[in-house]
Amino acid sequence: MATVSKCGSSGSVSLGGEVSQWEVNLEEDIPDVTSMASGGYVEVIPCLKSASGSFTTYVPCGAIGVHAGVDFVNDIETISMDIIITDLTCTTDVADKVVFKYSFVSNGEVIIS
Repeated sequence: MATVSKCGSSGSVSLGGEVSQWEVNLEEDIPDVTSMASGGYVEVIPCLKSASGSFTTYVPCGAIGVHAGVDFVNDIETISMDIIITDLTCTTDVADKVVFKYSFVSNGEVIIS
């Protein structure tokens, strides 16, 4: 599997949250299709693509299993996709804001513009 990681500090979630930090791992399965005709060399083909990652917000904006649309922005590009939330962690430091961290997997096409 080939993976490319991207990160940033702004974005939005269709459930109402403003993203304060995010990380996306773009992944592509690369199955081995080596055959006797490969002349002793490994052969692979690009296959299915997916994304996973996490983002943080200062307001609750979903629960495990919820579908959402997200737009992640950095200085170079915008990454848009539909996601399914797979994990939620809520933390706070003493005298600081509550932070909600969501983990997700993509659901369908990932658009990079």
